[in-house]
Amino acid sequence: MKFLYNRTYRNTGSAFFVLALLGCTNLVAAQQKSFTVNNNNPLKSLLTAIKGESHPFFVDIDGDNDLDCFVGEYANGTIAKVYYYRNDGTAKTPVFKNISGAANPLAGAIANTLSIPDFIDIDGDGDYDCFISDGRTGALIYFENTGSKTKPRFEKQSAAFNPLSMVKFAASGVASAAFADVDADGDYDCLITDQDGITNYFKNEGTSLIPAFKHITTGNNPFSFLDGQSVYNASFEDWNKDGMADLFIGAQYFQNTGTGNTPKFTANKYNQPVFETNTSGKYTYTPFRWIDLNNDNNSEVFQGTSCNAVYQTLTSQSNAMMAKAAEVSFSVFPNPSSEEFVLNTSKTNVGLSVLRITDVQGRLLSTRIINDNTVRFGKDLKPGLYVIQVLQDNKAIYNQKLIKE
Repeated sequence: MKFLYNRTYRNTGSAFFVLALLGCTNLVAAQQKSFTVNNNNPLKSLLTAIKGESHPFFVDIDGDNDLDCFVGEYANGTIAKVYYYRNDGTAKTPVFKNISGAANPLAGAIANTLSIPDFIDIDGDGDYDCFISDGRTGALIYFENTGSKTKPRFEKQSAAFNPLSMVKFAASGVASAAFADVDADGDYDCLITDQDGITNYFKNEGTSLIPAFKHITTGNNPFSFLDGQSVYNASFEDWNKDGMADLFIGAQYFQNTGTGNTPKFTANKYNQPVFETNTSGKYTYTPFRWIDLNNDNNSEVFQGTSCNAVYQTLTSQSNAMMAKAAEVSFSVFPNPSSEEFVLNTSKTNVGLSVLRITDVQGRLLSTRIINDNTVRFGKDLKPGLYVIQVLQDNKAIYNQKLIKE
């Protein structure tokens, strides 16, 4: 295991275009590439018990519309646990508190040597389930959330009920997972990088309610270009805001230049963000965690480290790349809403536009054509956090987080 120093980054770039929201002017960056160290880190005092490499993951586990944090660890040959840091602040001002004992919904979850938690709603029941990467067997341990969105209860499932039980037969030592709706079919797919730096792609050929993963080894594998390389720390983020998941290997950016259902990843050194430093390296498991922790519609990145088990944030103060904006103002109200949302545009004729709704992890939920300057939507959404985009010519001209109560 490689030990590295940790840093926090702030985006210091510029270049914006104007969007009106709720009577105010929102500025959305065309591209701000530079991330610098930001010491205003709400997790700067976080420690794991073993004081080894740390593995944070952010998720609204208690349904209060702010992001909580679960932390895995590198335990150097012993049992690895998962720690819970509840957000007792707000969606704009996070305050994390370590919660131990029975109040930690994953207090009983253990793994060999290393634990890397990932949360997704794999069965489409409205709450987050958990996969934990084991550090010795190459397995993804599946904990189904049999509780609710506000009161989670995780139960470890046997191989027969684990939709990714086959991963351990392909991965060596450690199966570090990255989930995204790669092919825009409304369910999560999975990219695995293992201890030997080998990638394995598991395409979800089931549904958002009944997942069925298939190991893609030949043919239509959009990640085959990584074959023969030493690959660690994969993550997905729609960096250029075109409605498709892009790929990061450590800090290297691969733009999705394909189409929604046919992804193709191409290295793009001109538009990739530049980080002052990052802790990714061979035999490390510290992928970027792309989030919006303070609910300002700006991308932020957290990354685990191996220096005294302290986390530092990589903070972007702008949205990622957007296409050149049409001269149209948008507003969404009410937000939060317990019923429906209303999207208004400033011009009756905005051209052919598409309203796209995803969860906060990028899974596509619905799309619809905008053919009026007022659009009502979201009445059927379950309580939680969502993101909407307005697309023209497959480029996002508007991006907004929503809270459904």
